[in-house]
Amino acid sequence: MTVSSLGVGSGLDLQTLLENMVSVQRDTKVDAYEDRISDYESQVSAYGAIKSALETFQDSVETLNDEELFTGRTATTTQPDSGDIVSVTADEDASNGAYNISVSQLAQGSRSVSADGLFSSSDDVVSSTGGDLTFTAGDETFTVTVEAGTTLAELREQINDADENFGVSANLVDDGNGNVFLTLSSDVTGDGNDLVVTNTDESLDSVSSVATGTGSAGLSIASGEGAQDAIINVDGITINSDTNSFEDAVSGLTIKALAVSEEDSDGELETATSVIDYDTDLVQETLESFVSSYNSLMSTFDSYTDTDAILNGSSLVRGLESQLNADLMTTFSDAGDLTSIFDIGIEMDDDGTLSLDSTAFSEAMEDSYDDVVTLFTGDDGLANIMDEYLDSYTGSSGLMKDLSDAAQEAADDTEEDLENFEYRMDQYEEQLTEKFSNLDVLLASLNNSGTALLESLSSLSS
Repeated sequence: MTVSSLGVGSGLDLQTLLENMVSVQRDTKVDAYEDRISDYESQVSAYGAIKSALETFQDSVETLNDEELFTGRTATTTQPDSGDIVSVTADEDASNGAYNISVSQLAQGSRSVSADGLFSSSDDVVSSTGGDLTFTAGDETFTVTVEAGTTLAELREQINDADENFGVSANLVDDGNGNVFLTLSSDVTGDGNDLVVTNTDESLDSVSSVATGTGSAGLSIASGEGAQDAIINVDGITINSDTNSFEDAVSGLTIKALAVSEEDSDGELETATSVIDYDTDLVQETLESFVSSYNSLMSTFDSYTDTDAILNGSSLVRGLESQLNADLMTTFSDAGDLTSIFDIGIEMDDDGTLSLDSTAFSEAMEDSYDDVVTLFTGDDGLANIMDEYLDSYTGSSGLMKDLSDAAQEAADDTEEDLENFEYRMDQYEEQLTEKFSNLDVLLASLNNSGTALLESLSSLSS
């Protein structure tokens, strides 16, 4: 006799009994495995968050350790009441001080115009035989080949569309009195860089500035329309440039002429005053970033080491926090009147949170700029001290990565152990199922035999 479902043959709840027996062997251990996996994964997350916060803090430390941070300069320019005449930028080579700048002339390119009476329509043919036109300004040049029968409008388009055109713009102007003028504007600026147009056939003399034939060239540059330098005056010294930008005419400064100075009431050119000083704003922003990232790091430490937190009691995190606090307390003997970073406006609250007093910082930067640099940079500066210490914890080979990898490996191993245990539980359940099935069959058989015996006895009694 076979039994299709446990208990059918015997009438007993063997299925519930089997499930309870498996549950007693399985559930507690599975919960323990899952708790361990969860703990390991929480450790991975915690070490990753701490590593990220450490790397952010280290980035701010490395920025403070860069001496170029403290060599930056700013240029604060006061323009005349008539409007902006120059813009000034400074690099680390600029000397601190004030410069008075006036602009007497802006750089410009040249403008050529065809002579009156040469053309009456944009459809006028410029050459019956054709030839080459070459355009030159300074070191720049390009050539267009003009076909016989080319009109003035077609020539304009050909010049503007030339692949090697270095900045010559061709236009047609109709004065409304039967005259059409060809204008050529060059963006090559600077004295001596007038646009020159030559040709290979005298039929093109009307659209050239140099004639090939015996007649006159058709293009000319009017007075005031030639290429010219920009001219500025800095503290009484006249400076020329073939563009409106003056780079390193004054060491470390880039001056751009924007407009010609107007004359003041005394007939003198108005000046702009540019004051060059250390870029203290950038230093302050960097120091504020240092303070913010330090506070964020301490907050991260606290969140993972508080009571019931996953790293509560971690000696490693406590040691790391203690060392960073000790670094902040470093005293210096080679920074003049400054003995610690707390002398430049950094403050620490009772809970260890840092802040920056901007007023005290500005005073320190004004009175002891070089000493502030000494506090942070160089082999003995605070930034280098911290950076070297943090190196052992951050990066792809740092301790935090090792701890995270170890916790992940433990989680993976425990997951594998759980899978193996679940497999053994499946085998155990199969064995119990087989035994209970045999028991059910046996009990069903006994029940049938008992029933038959009772029936026989009943018949004999009758």
